[in-house]
Amino acid sequence: MYLEEAMTFPVTDPVLQFTVLITVSLIVQLTVERLHLPGLIGLLLIGMLLGPGGANALPREPMLDLLGSIGLVYVMFMAGTEIDFSTLKTRPRETVLFGLGSFLFSLIPAMGAALLMGWGWAGALLLGTVISSHTLLAYPVVAKLGLVRRRSVVAAIGGTLITDTLALVLLAVVIQVRTAGVAAHPLQSLIPLGLLVVVVGASLVVIPRLSRWMMSRDISQAQKALYVLVVLLVLASITELIGTEKILGAFLAGLCLNPMMARREVLREHVKFVGRMLFIPFFFVSTGALLEISVFTESLRVWIIAAMLLSMVVVGKASATWVVGARFQYPWRDRLLLFSLTIPQAAATLAVTITARDAGVFDDIVVDAVIVLIFITCLVGPLLTQRVGLHLSRHDSIDG
Repeated sequence: MYLEEAMTFPVTDPVLQFTVLITVSLIVQLTVERLHLPGLIGLLLIGMLLGPGGANALPREPMLDLLGSIGLVYVMFMAGTEIDFSTLKTRPRETVLFGLGSFLFSLIPAMGAALLMGWGWAGALLLGTVISSHTLLAYPVVAKLGLVRRRSVVAAIGGTLITDTLALVLLAVVIQVRTAGVAAHPLQSLIPLGLLVVVVGASLVVIPRLSRWMMSRDISQAQKALYVLVVLLVLASITELIGTEKILGAFLAGLCLNPMMARREVLREHVKFVGRMLFIPFFFVSTGALLEISVFTESLRVWIIAAMLLSMVVVGKASATWVVGARFQYPWRDRLLLFSLTIPQAAATLAVTITARDAGVFDDIVVDAVIVLIFITCLVGPLLTQRVGLHLSRHDSIDG
C-alpha cells in the first residue's frame, strides 16, 4: 500500500519529497556544474520539469514552500557575507560611482518602459529594482585567474554592496507604501520603515560585539556555525515581524557577520556548505516549480517582457561601465570585464521578484520573464568573463 502510494504523482510523503530534492541537488552538482554552467540553471530547469507546471511530480507543499523560503533568506545572507568591504577602502570613488550608475542606469529605463506599457508606479519601480542589482556569479573565474585586484574587478565587487542595498531598500519602501495605500492612514507605512532603521542600527552595534564574544568561547566549529544560523533566522524573523521583508533581515545578518566570517575560513566553509549544498538549491528548485512550461510556448508577453528586461540590463550595465571606464581611464578590456561581471542577474533579482510576486505586484508572467532573463544572463556573463579574463591574465599585468 505504501509503495503504491509512493509511486503516484504528485509525491505527497514529506520524506520522499525531501529525498527527491536532495537527489536532484546532487545530480545537478555532479553534471551541470561539471559542464562549467551555473548550477542554478539546472536547478531552475529541474524545478520547472518536476513542479506542478511540468510533470507534477512534486507539489509545492510542504517541502518546496518551507525549504524554498529558508533558501530565499539564505541567498540574501550569502550575498551579504561575500561582499569584500576592503574594496570600498581601496578605490571608493570608482566603487561608489559604478554602484550608483549601475543601479540608476538600469532602474530608470526599466521604470519608463513599464509606465509606457501601462503599469502602475509600484509595478514599474519594482520592475526596475529587479534588474538594478547584479550577482557576481563569475567571481570564481576572476579569482582563479588571479584578477581580483584589478580596478575593474574591485569596482564590480564594491558596486554589489551598493546595488543590492539600494534594491532591497527600494523594495521595502515600495511594498510598504503600496500596503499603506489600502490602509487607514498613509503614515502607517512609515512605522515599519522607522522600526527597520532601529533594527539596522542596533544590529550593526550589537551583533559584531556578540560575535566576538561568541567566537572567543571554547566551543566547536559546529556550534559556531549554529550561532551564525541563529543570527540569520532571528534577524529575518524580526524584519518580517515589524512589517518589512525577511530578505532585508537576511542581508543585514550577512553584512553584520561578514568581518567575523572573513577571518575564519573553517567557519565560513561550514556555513557555505549548509547554504550551497542544501537550502539555496531548494530555493531555486522551488522557484522553478512556480513556472508553467506552457506559458513559454503560449504567451508572447513572457518573451516581450524578457526581451525588454534583457535590453535594459545590457544598456544599464554598459552605461555604468562606460562612465566609470571613461572617468578613470580603464583599458577597453577592463571595461569589458567589468561589464561581463555585472551582467548576471540571479540572487537579488530572484529574491526581489519572488517577494514582489508574493505581495501581489507581479503576476506569473513577469516571474517567467525574469527566469528567462536569469537563464540568458547567467550563461552569457560567465562565458564572456572567462574569455576576457583569460586574455588579461596572459597578456597584461595586474594593476592593483
